Amino acid sequence: MSPRAADTGHGRDDPRGFVSRLMRAAVLGVTLLFVLAALAVSSALVIYTAWLHHLREGAFALLFAVLSAQIALNWLLWRDDDED
Repeated sequence: MSPRAADTGHGRDDPRGFVSRLMRAAVLGVTLLFVLAALAVSSALVIYTAWLHHLREGAFALLFAVLSAQIALNWLLWRDDDED
């Protein structure tokens, strides 16, 4: 830590850093909830359309499931990228 940072009080005990980390955690949590909801709904749609043997709706449900899985993977990559 530089002497100037030590004089101004910026460092690990900075309250703005705590608020920033708290907001980041809240954003990650909310996006995780949306991602999990999309995965649950898309999986349910695939199972439902397979159960009823609806091919047209099944194609949409499968596309929705693939996109939801891609969103989940992107969320994980985004979270890992921010931790570096």
